[in-house]
Amino acid sequence: MNRYLIEIPHCEQDCFERIQLLHAQDYLMQFDWECPRGVHTGWAVIEADNVTEARLVVPSFVRGQARVVKACKFEDATLGQVHVDELTPQSLSLISMNTAFPCWW
Repeated sequence: MNRYLIEIPHCEQDCFERIQLLHAQDYLMQFDWECPRGVHTGWAVIEADNVTEARLVVPSFVRGQARVVKACKFEDATLGQVHVDELTPQSLSLISMNTAFPCWW
């Protein structure tokens, strides 16, 4: 099984109604919410065989607004291969600088 991050954004004006509907359909407790702090979004991490199956976890009335992305964990052996083809000499020097001075900004 793969892990998927599900993100369900909504606007402040729709928040109360959206939360009531999610609660009525027993989805409210399956997500973590930041609405009380002004970030009107819910997140959940689930296990599913594929992105289509993961999207089915999202209630139908918000499925169109949901973002579902496959999550991965980096390991020491694979960390060095991340975006290797996309790195340019300039970005490599920036990575070296960041490694040497992690808080240089």
